[in-house]
Amino acid sequence: MVLDCRWLGIGGPGRTTELVLRGMAQGPPAGRWILWGAEAATRAIAWPGADIRPIATDPRIWLGQRHAFDVPKGDFHVFMHQQRPLRRLPAVTLIYDTIALRYGSSRPGRQLKGAFMRAVARTSHRILTISEHSRAGIERDLGVPAGRIEVLRFPFDDAFVARVHEARRAAEPVDAALFVGGFLPHKNLPRLLPAFAATAFCRDGGRLILVAGTPGQAAAMFDGLDAHQREFVDIRHSCSQAEMDGLFATCLFLVQPSLEEGFGLPAWEAICCGLPICVSDGGSLPEVTSGFADPFPARSVPAMIEALDACADAARRPDDAARARRVASLRERAPTVEAFGSQFRAAVAGCAAATT
Repeated sequence: MVLDCRWLGIGGPGRTTELVLRGMAQGPPAGRWILWGAEAATRAIAWPGADIRPIATDPRIWLGQRHAFDVPKGDFHVFMHQQRPLRRLPAVTLIYDTIALRYGSSRPGRQLKGAFMRAVARTSHRILTISEHSRAGIERDLGVPAGRIEVLRFPFDDAFVARVHEARRAAEPVDAALFVGGFLPHKNLPRLLPAFAATAFCRDGGRLILVAGTPGQAAAMFDGLDAHQREFVDIRHSCSQAEMDGLFATCLFLVQPSLEEGFGLPAWEAICCGLPICVSDGGSLPEVTSGFADPFPARSVPAMIEALDACADAARRPDDAARARRVASLRERAPTVEAFGSQFRAAVAGCAAATT
């Protein structure tokens, strides 16, 4: 088995790859596994006996084709992102969503992305994804039959939660709302900025912390802020894991106002560590946050203003016992990291067996 680990440290795909590796390391798989990725990051999580094939190049270069012919040889390949080498190899691919076919770029650009993703689907024996919303999009937009798609259930990461709780005990809270994610069109930041500015929370001194996906996104966002917005917006990028833990520990609540999400990992992790969330009804967010938030209409600025102030007011008057019960309930329902690794391994093994 060849497992593509090149995404470690890169946004949501990197976090998913990390959880898969950690889960599999708790119950090391049989057979020979080749882990293809940055040596230090991969070796830090790999299980004893795994064969590490180092590569340092960013997997996003040339839409993932920069090293298309450097993929290690194996009986079966597991690609952890749809932006993968377009080669006809026995493979399963994790497709997170089809959002790029609706937002950003030009119409020809979106058509090109659609052609690319359909080619990825054709060259994959099976597709893994992360929500029912994404499953429906892959069926609809890429023409993949439902029987070739499997939804992974994201785990409750006790190690992450423990780190956040430890940081919470050691740090002072900050009167701020936190946004984490790429500054992309579907993230709905052009509505979030004026909505936040109009809240009582902002007028009372509340701040908005935006954590960017890349330094370029951070610079472009800062250049686009007006003088008033620069008074209450903090923009950060390239945060270490310790810095991210600190933000989840100290901010008052998390906001995810997306027009569409394939999963909504920041909201999920906020729920796990007991951080209040303010989310839209975009894509998978109602599915992922069911029972933990009342989503607001993503395109309504007035509704967003009301939801932000309601979340801030509730977060300032926390019911710690109720929050602990909700977190405990989620921990009982969600897989552990080890179970997540087992689920992933079983899906891959089943597909590999079907191709032989």
